[in-house]
Amino acid sequence: MADDFRYHIDHHGSLVRPPELMAARASGDPRALADAEDQAVIAAAHAQRRLVLSAVGDGQFRREHFESVVYDHVDGFAPADGPQPLADAAGIPPARRRTAPAQPRADGRLAAGEVGPVLATVDRPVFVVLPSPGYLAAAGAALATPGAVDEARARGEALAAILRAEIEALARDGVAYVALGNPLYPPLLTQAGRDQLAADIDVDAVLATLTAVDRSAVTGLSVPEDFRVGLDLTDSGPLPTTERGYHPAALDTLLDEIPFHRLCADFPADPAARLPLERIKPGLVISLGVVDVSRPDLEDVDALLDRVDPVVEQRGDLDVAIATNAGFAASAGRPLLSEETQAAKLRLVETVARYYWGNEI
Repeated sequence: MADDFRYHIDHHGSLVRPPELMAARASGDPRALADAEDQAVIAAAHAQRRLVLSAVGDGQFRREHFESVVYDHVDGFAPADGPQPLADAAGIPPARRRTAPAQPRADGRLAAGEVGPVLATVDRPVFVVLPSPGYLAAAGAALATPGAVDEARARGEALAAILRAEIEALARDGVAYVALGNPLYPPLLTQAGRDQLAADIDVDAVLATLTAVDRSAVTGLSVPEDFRVGLDLTDSGPLPTTERGYHPAALDTLLDEIPFHRLCADFPADPAARLPLERIKPGLVISLGVVDVSRPDLEDVDALLDRVDPVVEQRGDLDVAIATNAGFAASAGRPLLSEETQAAKLRLVETVARYYWGNEI
């Protein structure tokens, strides 16, 4: 692994749950579930290593859903009620939304149980994806008034302190990379999303709140020099509706003095729907979600290379990675892929990456 951790084969952490794990979860037997989780994590770690993925995770097999790594370990989250226009626009299923507590308190570590078995299983860089504090504060909030936005910011800052402590602890554990996932950003950054939300919330105020809160979790971390943090706009969420493109000023708000080392985003076939990379300064690694997890058929390698070639030519090969466009775990609005199709999609990511970085992989 290079010291700068600019690895080039990427994915978003969540993997398809094996049938044995699903059956154990349905059984209601805690011991059977724990055993099934352990077996699934070890198998997934070895599978990712065989695929030559640059970093290995646990598939998020111990989570009921993306956010539960926080919901299960931080007191005070309550079921969300009332209108949540931002979560609706992002396609976050209601069952995954919670109202953030005013004074959150963790009952211990959040993800130590996830990364420990992976660190012990394979000699590869280990990564973990956590829900960002901005996401946790806003996913279950109405955000319809300035007071509601201010309240979400205060609650997000409190959650940022908890996530900051967890990120630093993960770095001490030996984790190489942590990504904060916030699938609420695409509606706030895209023309279509902003138009949809304009009647319900102050879009710019909410965007400023999310960026401020998410930055506070990672700015000035006490971590090793080669530890890296990323911001994932796609993880485990539905694919964003970007057919009318991104709003330039909104994107600049997110990117201004961004403290993250890596930005993960969908990079679809339609050029009008892609993240405008010309607005992204050199030095920020862009993980391009070119392999689509919303469909079981495999993309044509030459078509993917045609999409990626101009980016590598423009930015150089240090600031680019190849990825799927979301996590593999089941999510609303898209079919559940098989484990075999998942492996084929990840092999496709590796195949495309090898065209550019074959000697480094």
